[in-house]
Amino acid sequence: MGRRATGTVEQLKGSIRLKFTVNGARCVETLELAPTPANLKAAQRLMVRIQDAIRAGAYEREAFFEARAEDKTASGSTTFAEWAEAWLKTWVKANSTKRTYRTAFASSWNPHFGEKKLRDLRASHIKAALAARLKEVKPHTLNNHLSPLRECLRAAVDDKLIADSPAAGIDNLPTQKTEPDPFTREERDLVLAHMQAKFPQQVWNYYVVAFHTGMRPSEQIVARWGDVDWRRRKLRVERARVDGEEKTTKTNRVRYIDLSDAVLAALKRQKAHTFLKEHGHIFENPNTLRPWNNEAQQQIVYFNPTLKALGLRHRDAYQTRHTFATTALMRKVNPAFISKQLGHTTMAMLFQTYGRWLDDADGGTEAQALNAALMGYHEGDALDDEASA
Repeated sequence: MGRRATGTVEQLKGSIRLKFTVNGARCVETLELAPTPANLKAAQRLMVRIQDAIRAGAYEREAFFEARAEDKTASGSTTFAEWAEAWLKTWVKANSTKRTYRTAFASSWNPHFGEKKLRDLRASHIKAALAARLKEVKPHTLNNHLSPLRECLRAAVDDKLIADSPAAGIDNLPTQKTEPDPFTREERDLVLAHMQAKFPQQVWNYYVVAFHTGMRPSEQIVARWGDVDWRRRKLRVERARVDGEEKTTKTNRVRYIDLSDAVLAALKRQKAHTFLKEHGHIFENPNTLRPWNNEAQQQIVYFNPTLKALGLRHRDAYQTRHTFATTALMRKVNPAFISKQLGHTTMAMLFQTYGRWLDDADGGTEAQALNAALMGYHEGDALDDEASA
């Protein structure tokens, strides 16, 4: 008596799913095919053949489907591209980061060694890919693409699929660090005055807060009224929005920033626009009356036209953060306080990013002291020379 065989073919958004039972075990297989009428008919025919094999007691998965990634990995036949995709599916970080990582694999690594077996991948293959891509993209981009490659191969080592990571000894490419390009206090005030005169008040309020707190734009667009502590004059920063997705801050830490008189005044003006809104956000797009999805649109509509109208050198709106930091440094605000406001994980980050402005913050006093010390040294040398003569 033959085995009983049943199964279903399901149409998904971008694929087709088969469900059937073999020896009491429920099987689910996904065909990476668009659910067109022709593909659905082909899937039905495949299901008929699977059911015939089940009834005859002769069903073997490999006869109908490609080996699963985990099965191929166990046998050592999985390719790098297959492992990378399997690893990404287990990743639990933000979707925006996952998309960035997938782009790195698709553009820099898979075209060069994606079809190579994971166990056969060598450092020389990665170096060859780097050399080829360096003709097409900047070193900074390739350094960003090396990060997911290292993580992916380190995971393969952790799973004991390979003994060592071929990317472990590959250093980042040398790059010239781009310095901040902040506005002067005079330029900042011109920008804010133009926005106050030419744009809806919400735009002016937004950029007053940006220039006077140093918040990252991705953090500011998701700030909520519930984050404001009016009595203590502080704002809690605990989230960001990147590519429309809300996530934790860049450092995965909650911080509290102090609010100056200018910021408090801007927030009080902003209350008339959004304080009672259901969405709860402090800032919104004055055209749609909805929270900002990202910071790019406001830069295009308001920030860039302001710089053009004022004849100021073009800079991105992230420079509002750098302007806050450099202005505070030049006014001799404690670097530890500035670093805390900015949300740096260490003071070293402040020194590395704004070292030039730290040097200028003393008004040349230290340089003058050094000059005096050296002059004294040379005068001593001269006296010694005269005595010798």
